[in-house]
Amino acid sequence: MTYPDPAQLPPVSVRGGTTQEGADGGVARTVLWVVLVVSVGGNTVASYAGAGTWVHLVAGVVTAVCATVLAVRRLRGGR
Repeated sequence: MTYPDPAQLPPVSVRGGTTQEGADGGVARTVLWVVLVVSVGGNTVASYAGAGTWVHLVAGVVTAVCATVLAVRRLRGGR
């Protein structure tokens, strides 16, 4: 019995589909992480700059939403 060369096989994700099927999830995850980092950084800068409370609240809400969505996606297996 001959076995196919593993280097010639198409990549497969953990869920069993090809990586092309999960491409949209990767973009969404990347955007969520970027927004999360920017909101945390914005909150830090606002703390040092002595900005108003509303800036901290907005940054905190954005951080909480991004973290929650990332956690739910991870728990549901959306990596």
